[in-house]
Amino acid sequence: MSTSRHPIEQEELMAYLDGELPADHATEALSHLELCPECQALAADFRGVSQELMAWEVESPEVGIPSEIDAALGERLQKRETAKFSSPRLKNRVMTSRWVWAGALAIVCVAVGLKLTLTSRNRNQDRSTAYPSMASIEQYLMPDRDAEIALARSAAPQAISSDAKILVLRWRGYETAIKGTNGFVCMVERSWMSPFNSAEFWNPKVRVPMCFNPAAARSILPLTINRTQMVLAGLSKAQMIDSIKAGFDNKELPAPEPGAMCYMMSRAGYLNDALGHYVPHLMFYFPLTDKSSWGADLPDSPVTLNPQFRDGPEPITEFVIPVGKWSDGTAAPVM
Repeated sequence: MSTSRHPIEQEELMAYLDGELPADHATEALSHLELCPECQALAADFRGVSQELMAWEVESPEVGIPSEIDAALGERLQKRETAKFSSPRLKNRVMTSRWVWAGALAIVCVAVGLKLTLTSRNRNQDRSTAYPSMASIEQYLMPDRDAEIALARSAAPQAISSDAKILVLRWRGYETAIKGTNGFVCMVERSWMSPFNSAEFWNPKVRVPMCFNPAAARSILPLTINRTQMVLAGLSKAQMIDSIKAGFDNKELPAPEPGAMCYMMSRAGYLNDALGHYVPHLMFYFPLTDKSSWGADLPDSPVTLNPQFRDGPEPITEFVIPVGKWSDGTAAPVM
């Protein structure tokens, strides 16, 4: 790019686009750009690269910028600041230096982009394979029995859970920790009550406080007890699915009773890695039914079809309705 044909150099063109030229030289650059197709094309290329980099949104890397890249960027910034106070014509600068830096920066961006892409891809793969099999039973148990009792009670308001039967998970399955008097049963479910195709079916962090009303304690709770016994017996998913299907076919497992429902209003629960505590809600159980009968999943409808039993071996439809307060009476986030 000859200064005889182009009164502004590439250095100055990029400085102009960055808003770094003094006013008089910026005017000169603008006048030349209006008449020079070659510089117009070059400026368009510079702007395109700049806009793409600014619009490029990536997940923050888990590690810091490598020291070599940080040093290179620092040196570039220092030279850039020096350039602002040099001769307006920047005659002492090498004409291609900004091209070198632009090329270096492009290489850095490509390298960082590839690294972030691979990191994101690996993170997504890790999420999908984070719990490929059952962990040791110790990871699913709560060593503090009193803590599990308190967590189970937190599923429903105190007026309900204080007189409810409380179950806790031990090595051989669920055991009665406290005998109730009102027909409700509170417990803390584990991850194997998730859909069988869930990536978090074996997530040992899952703690789901639930409080079944009497109808659900008779007809839904047995499903949790049954799955838990099969898990502790070492059955595979396929074996559990076959056993559940056979149990319903043989009438060994009950269908949902009319009025079967459950409280899930604990602010201390952990449904899975994606939902965390979620929101307080009530669940209602029915034999297989069309979700349209409840208006579930329609725009602005508060009713949702819960995926727990959907497409599973249990012939059950489960509807969820969020509520505005946690079991302790405090306000909950809007769903």
